[in-house]
Order: sequence, then structure tokens, then C-alpha cells
Amino acid sequence: MLPVLMLVFGLIQYGLYFWAMQGGSDIARSAARLAAVGKPADCAAFRADIRSQVNDLTGSGSTATVTRSYVRTKPPAVSIGDTVTVQVSFKSVDLHFPFVPFIKDGTVTAKAKARVDFVPAPPETCG
Repeated sequence: MLPVLMLVFGLIQYGLYFWAMQGGSDIARSAARLAAVGKPADCAAFRADIRSQVNDLTGSGSTATVTRSYVRTKPPAVSIGDTVTVQVSFKSVDLHFPFVPFIKDGTVTAKAKARVDFVPAPPETCG
């Protein structure tokens, strides 16, 4: 009976992890699209928005790490045609089963890139 329970609990735990991976990928893509049109330009508002989405997904949004960087074709300012990269890292839901190992300690990292299409105000790089 114990092997069957371990299998069931493992399926549940890894299902939640893969669900968080899919959600994290969606959040990163959405954030990259927003950053590509300059919304929001300041880091604090950008991070707060992304952390809110992570919190809705897993409840661990306050500890999420959010970075936004630009590859500039015409330094020093960000201009149309540049590439923005957004990376989001957070902890997945962990059911704390002592006998079920967890991938990368439950950390989910998602990265997305987008082409800058609109620059209403000079955006900050969030490092």
C-alpha cells in the first residue's frame, strides 16, 4: 500500500510543480510583452505587478525574483527594435512530503524575450 501512496503523492507534487512551470512561463511572456511597450517604466511597479501574478499562482509572490534587461542597438537609451528579456524565479507549491524528492528545491525559473515596439518613457533596467 505504501508504494501506491508514494506514487500518488509524487504525481500530485510533480503535477503542481509542472503547473507552476507553465504558469511561470506565461507570467514571463506576459511581462516581456508589457515591457516591450514600456508598461510600466519603473522597476518598483514592474516588480510589484509580476509578484502579484506569481502570488495569484502559487502564494509565494513576495519572494519572487524579477529581472528586466535590455539589449540596446543604439546605446545609451532604449529604442524601438531593442530586445527586452524578463526573468522570473519563484518557489512552486510544496506539499512537504518527506519521502518525495523535489526538483531544484521547487524553484521555477522562466525567461522570455520580446522586441521593444514602443518607448513612451525611458524604462529602467531591473537587475
